[in-house]
Amino acid sequence: MSNSYKQSNIVELVVSYVKHWKLFVLSFVICVGLAGAYILVKNPEFRINANILIKEDSKSGMSGLASSMMKTGIPFGDVLSVGGSAVDDEIEIINSYSILRGTVKDLGLNVSCSSGLIKKTNYYQDSPLRITPANPDMPDTLRYTIEMKVTVDKQENVKVKAYYDGDLVGSVKSQFPAKLTTVFGDFLIEKTKFYDGDKNRKFKVYYSGYGLSTEALMRNVEISIASKKANVVNLFIDDEIPDRGKDILNSIIKNYNLYGIDEKNVTAVRTAEFLQQRIDLMAEDLSAVESEVEKYKEDNQLTDIGSEARIILEKSSYFKERLINAETQFSVISIIEDFLEAPENRYAVVPMSLGIEEESAVESLLAYNELLMERLKLLRSTNPGNPIIESMNEQVDATRQSVLMTIQSIKRGIEYARNDLREQEKTFNDRIKGMPKQEREYIAIKRQQEIKQALYLYLLQQQEDNALKLALENPKAQIIDNAYVNSRPVKPMKKLIAAAALLFTIILPIVYLYVRKTLNRKFHNARQLGNYTMLDVYMDIHSSCSPRLFTGQTETVDEDMRDLRSMVFRAMDNDIEHKVATVTSVMKGEGKTFVASNLALSVAMLGKKVLLIDANLRNSSLSTDILNAPAKGLTQVIQGQSDYKSVIQESSWHENLYVLPAGDVRSNAAEVLLSSAFSSLVNELESLYDFIVIDSANLYDYSDTMPLLHLNDLTIVVTRAGFSDKDTMEYIETLVNKEVISNYICIVNDVVQTSGR
Repeated sequence: MSNSYKQSNIVELVVSYVKHWKLFVLSFVICVGLAGAYILVKNPEFRINANILIKEDSKSGMSGLASSMMKTGIPFGDVLSVGGSAVDDEIEIINSYSILRGTVKDLGLNVSCSSGLIKKTNYYQDSPLRITPANPDMPDTLRYTIEMKVTVDKQENVKVKAYYDGDLVGSVKSQFPAKLTTVFGDFLIEKTKFYDGDKNRKFKVYYSGYGLSTEALMRNVEISIASKKANVVNLFIDDEIPDRGKDILNSIIKNYNLYGIDEKNVTAVRTAEFLQQRIDLMAEDLSAVESEVEKYKEDNQLTDIGSEARIILEKSSYFKERLINAETQFSVISIIEDFLEAPENRYAVVPMSLGIEEESAVESLLAYNELLMERLKLLRSTNPGNPIIESMNEQVDATRQSVLMTIQSIKRGIEYARNDLREQEKTFNDRIKGMPKQEREYIAIKRQQEIKQALYLYLLQQQEDNALKLALENPKAQIIDNAYVNSRPVKPMKKLIAAAALLFTIILPIVYLYVRKTLNRKFHNARQLGNYTMLDVYMDIHSSCSPRLFTGQTETVDEDMRDLRSMVFRAMDNDIEHKVATVTSVMKGEGKTFVASNLALSVAMLGKKVLLIDANLRNSSLSTDILNAPAKGLTQVIQGQSDYKSVIQESSWHENLYVLPAGDVRSNAAEVLLSSAFSSLVNELESLYDFIVIDSANLYDYSDTMPLLHLNDLTIVVTRAGFSDKDTMEYIETLVNKEVISNYICIVNDVVQTSGR
């Protein structure tokens, strides 16, 4: 499709809309008027904001236990930690049904009162009426909204009608206080201090259950996160009454904090019960472990294994040293004993360098050695047989026996002491060997004691912390901004409404015209019909108030007919001599007779001898218009009752125009036209006249025209603007596709003239 064609379509579309400029003006008046009326009637709504900070719970739980155990040197780790709640979860809690239901109940939002017919006045805390149900539990169970129309005159006569879903459910006529009985229960209607009784008043009261009001509030309240990295939550609501909006947001925050406190208290109480149970159980376990430690110490005679081991080791070393010394002394004493008992050592001096520690032995030996030394001195000055020497020998022997007895006595004492030291050393050695096992067993028991003691102390600490938490009411939400009202109303949005009004001013007429055009199956000119059908639609024939053209009063239509005549010439290769053209239409009333008669007239005006045949044998109008309804015609000629020469008449419209009337109206017109007599008649007449125009019956209702389509050289299909249906053109398309109609011209008749030529 060329750009010029597209541009022409656009221009035509614009022109078609501009023609209906009055409709656009009317749309402007209506849209702007409605927008202005809405702005005047609509009460302004203000945006109320509130901001809160969601506090995150500090980490607690078993991490404190881990810290305690790390202090005691027990590697326990961070077994359990409880983190803060996610802000997204908290938003869901804030916007939950239970929180908002509490707000509805606290503020009485299930009851609304208004007055005024066009511009309504909504009341909140200044309501002139108070509606109280007889059953206080009614709002909890009521699933409906009851509309109450209250009328009060100056004498305070009250008339109340209650409706549900348009049906009357209760009424009363009374004075304040009025008792209204409905199918849902009784209501008491009272006036408040805000009631003005100086004039007649009309009110509308809507009483709903808490559930319905809560659902409405959930749709109106907006809650969002200030930013992804922050715990700040923004609350919004739009309300005609700013104080009500502020109370709603503040109440939501209050109920959320109460919910958090209640949740914390429930958790704290359950935690306290759990902690007390664990403390009691841990006290029993700790007591049992301590008893086990006590019994182990008693059984093993322990006080402190470390001190005991140190003492035992020290004593063991001490006894070992003493044992070595005793063994040494025993050996020395044994040597001296052997020395004294040896006969060859009878007068030998006992050696004193062996390290004897016993003083009595040392003294005895010293005395014995001194006696031997005196004897030796005597032997140097006297003979061995000297009686003094003999006496000295006896004294030496006696002294040796005495020393020997002393040495033997000391030896027995040292031997006893040595054996005793050996026993004690063995005892200490056995004790030292058993200490690793005792230490291991004791450490295992002691470890259990320390773990249970740490758990017991931790539980006591947690119990105190939980008691402190239970005593403190710390809200989850920290209020950053209490509910506040923006200075400018957010609704109605005047600029947006004005823009929408201007937009709809243009859209509504266009939509209306488009829908009307779409729903209207009629067409109004050749271009419109050409866009719809695959047929070649050649031209428009404009409207005419006269059945006859070329009278000097129908210039536009005269030119249209001349154009049609030219098209007929072109369709017949500019040679119309002795040729036949059939004018037909799909439906009755489309103007085929008008086109046929005036086409014949236009050709006759060229000096051609033209015959106009009225072949509409069922409903002829041509003969009546031109020949004043002659009695005989085509029907009588075909049936042989008359000769065509006597039936054909000269038209009063032009001297070259002749008319063959239809004759009698027949119901068997199709059989008449299908007869060979009609075919022979047309062939004979074709040789006598320069051009023949046949006016036929309409195609859709009758089959009379079908025989004519095989006899003619050109078929002219006439449609009528604003009358013919687009769907009927499918019938013509079918005939063209089946080649029933071959050479044709399709025109649109009775087109409304928009401008002169």
